[in-house]
Amino acid sequence: MLYLVYHAHVDPLTLLSEIGDCADFSVRSAVAAYLARPGEAQNIETARQILIGMSGESGEQGQRTRLELARLLGELPDSFDPLLATLLRDPAASVVREAIRSVGSLRKVSLASILLELLSQPEFSSDAAQALAKLGDQAVGLLERRLGDSSSPIDSRRAIPPILVSIGTPDATRAILDNLLERDTALRFQMISALNKIHQLHPEIALDMQLVETVLAAEIMGHYRSYQIQAALCLPEDANEPVMHALRESIQQELERVFRLLGLLYPHLDLHSVYFGLQSKNATVYDNALEFLENVLKSPLRAILVPLLDGKVSPQQRAAMAERFVRAKVGNREQAVAELVASDDPWLKSCGAYAIGTFAIKSLEVELGKCLEHPDPLLRETARAAKLRLEAVAANS
Repeated sequence: MLYLVYHAHVDPLTLLSEIGDCADFSVRSAVAAYLARPGEAQNIETARQILIGMSGESGEQGQRTRLELARLLGELPDSFDPLLATLLRDPAASVVREAIRSVGSLRKVSLASILLELLSQPEFSSDAAQALAKLGDQAVGLLERRLGDSSSPIDSRRAIPPILVSIGTPDATRAILDNLLERDTALRFQMISALNKIHQLHPEIALDMQLVETVLAAEIMGHYRSYQIQAALCLPEDANEPVMHALRESIQQELERVFRLLGLLYPHLDLHSVYFGLQSKNATVYDNALEFLENVLKSPLRAILVPLLDGKVSPQQRAAMAERFVRAKVGNREQAVAELVASDDPWLKSCGAYAIGTFAIKSLEVELGKCLEHPDPLLRETARAAKLRLEAVAANS
């Protein structure tokens, strides 16, 4: 067929229609590839018509044809954007994945917005992330806008920091830094971790250390706030209540974020070992880690941070210090629970909803109503159960 097209000047579309059932996807893709490539025989428009015909096929054979088309487009000249866009929304997952790879191979920035949509779909997230990373600095602006857009799906936003690490340029680093005060704690942790990786892989990229210090201060204040909430709940530190369990987990996550930020400020120190030393049950290991930290931290930071790490300082003492540092006081259990249910973290919010029902805090019933509309299924179910408990308490009173 290629011989006839080139030497006999036969119209490939006519030839394909005449051979009927023999014109499977391999024959058509070969002819389209031949006509699309630069040279004397190049005929982009005819190649496009063949490829459009392949994209419109249905059924099992049609899926094989579209899969071959998606693969082929990544090897042809960059002239078939509408076809690639169509295949990125194909009903067959295998076709979509192959189309994503072709977008990455061609570095098609014009289709990056579709890749961003696919980031929130688990079956395509990994391939879409790899394709976006191949776009390099051309995609950073788009990624940064999505990263900072609180109205976008959180799954797609949380997939962005690793992509920026893969791009690994000053612009990608700046995109992370500019969003480092993100309210979602899981996303903020990912961004801090991403900065750690970039700093390890590309130490030549300068970071805005003043901004890092600002974020560190905010994390430390949030850590003190957690001890305020814990003290106001009036429950033992080792209580096996869901609320206390959530607070302990939150405190541990806050501490890890603090140490990751410290790692950016003091890259020459082995703060990873210090962090694990402070988790040790061995008194000597713990004391050595704390002493090391006291010796290396700057005075203002040392005065605020060390009491949070010193085992001799009780949670109650930390809560009292928080009133000075945070300049806000959680006066009672109701305020403490209000802090939890106002959190952006769905898990903490769920624990707040649970506490409203458990402690029968009628004044926060409106907050339960808001939780019933939340996209997180666990939070909705917890709020529903808490509301039923409130109604039962009201009926018995």
